[in-house]
Amino acid sequence: MGTRATLLGDPNARSVLKPTLEGSIRIAVVGLGHRAVGNAIRKTVEYDDYDLVAVCDLRPELVEKVTGDLAREHHLNVRGYTDYDQMLQEERLDAVAIHIDADKQVPLACQAMEAGLHVMTEVPAACSIADCWRLVTTVERTGKVYLLMEQTRFWGFIRAWREIVQSGVIGRPIYVEGEYVGYYGTWQMFQDREGRFYTAEQSRGNPDARPTWRHQLQPITYLVHELSPLLYILEDRVERVVAMSTRPRSYRHPEIERADIQLALMHTEKDAVMKLARGSNTPVIHRGETSHHWFHIKGTEGALEWKRADWDKPKLWVAGWQLQEPIAVPWSTSRMDGPKTAAGSGHGDADFYVFAQFADAVLRNTPHELDVYRSVETAAPAILAAKSVLDDNRPQDVPDFRPGPHRRPGELPKEMS
Repeated sequence: MGTRATLLGDPNARSVLKPTLEGSIRIAVVGLGHRAVGNAIRKTVEYDDYDLVAVCDLRPELVEKVTGDLAREHHLNVRGYTDYDQMLQEERLDAVAIHIDADKQVPLACQAMEAGLHVMTEVPAACSIADCWRLVTTVERTGKVYLLMEQTRFWGFIRAWREIVQSGVIGRPIYVEGEYVGYYGTWQMFQDREGRFYTAEQSRGNPDARPTWRHQLQPITYLVHELSPLLYILEDRVERVVAMSTRPRSYRHPEIERADIQLALMHTEKDAVMKLARGSNTPVIHRGETSHHWFHIKGTEGALEWKRADWDKPKLWVAGWQLQEPIAVPWSTSRMDGPKTAAGSGHGDADFYVFAQFADAVLRNTPHELDVYRSVETAAPAILAAKSVLDDNRPQDVPDFRPGPHRRPGELPKEMS
C-alpha cells in the first residue's frame, strides 16, 4: 500500500459509503505546462487513488517529453495525445484534470462531463459569466463531479478563522479585506510552444514568445484565492461589485498592457462589505507563508488579521476580552489536524486536500465542499469587477447561480452575459 489521497481517517468509515468506482481513478492530464507537470502529474503518480493513463497537449514536443520522463523516472506507460477528441474516444477514462489557459478550459470541461467523465480544472473556474452558466448547467445535467483546484481555503488559519467567525467570537462580520498584490515580474506574460516563459524584454524580436492568458486578462479577474477562503469563512456570496483601476498599462513595465493595481468593492448577501485588490507588476512586502496574499476580517465585536510582513504575526482582537492590544497568534498555513501525507504537498501543504477531496468524491461518494456553485461564486464577482472597470466603474449585479423559482436545474437562464 502506497500513499493515499483521502480525508476519511477511519478505514471502517469507507464500508458504509457506496463507492462510485472501485480501485483508482483512471485519469488524464490535459495541458502540460509547469503547473500540470509539477502538481497534477506528480500527485496522480504519487497517490494510489489515481492511475495516470494519458496526457494531452497541443504541443507534441511537450507530450513526448512528459511521456518520456514518466517512462524513464517512474516506469509508466502513459499514452500521449495532441488531439483532445481522439483521447476521449480512445481512452477508457474516469476523469480528466484540465490545466490549459483559463479562458479556454470550460468548453473542454463540459465536453468531458458530457462524455461521462469527472473533471478537475485549474483556477479561475471561468473567465466569463456565460462560461459560469455553462459549467453550472453541465454539472447539473450530467451529475458528474466537478472540482475547482483552489487550495487556499484549506490553509490551517483559514479553517481556524471560519470556526471563530461562525462561533460569533468577533460578532457579525461587516468588513472584509483581501489582496493578492505580488511582484512576479513579467516572466509569465509570454511563452513559446515548448512551454518556456519569457519576460517582456526577452520576448522582443522573438516570434515564438506569445502573450499568455495572464497578459491578456485584467488582473482583477484573478481573485479566486481571496474569494474562495473568505466566502468559505463567511458562508456567504457576493451580490454586487464595483471596481476601479490604474491606467491599462503598467507604469513599471510599460510593455505590459495591464494595470498595476485594480480594486473591487463587493457587497455580500449577508450584508458584509469586502475590499479586494489585485496586482502583480510592482514590488511589494512579502507576507510569510501566504506569499503576497493578505486577509483581514472585522466584526462587530472584534477582528482577525493576517501578518503584514515576514517578521509580523497574525492577530486576533476581541472587544470584550479586556485586551490593551491584539493577541499575536501563531497560526500557519499548515493544518494541525492534517494527515502526514499533506506535508510538503505544495502551497502551504494545501495541494493535498484538492486531490483528496476529488478522490473521496469520485471513489467514495462523499460530497466535497467546493462544489460548482461555490466555484463560480469565486469567479463571477471578479469577472464583473473587470467589467465594471471597462464600464466607467458602474456597479454590477452578480447572478445567483443556484436553481430555484427563476431556473430549473440544467436549464440555462434567458440572460447569460
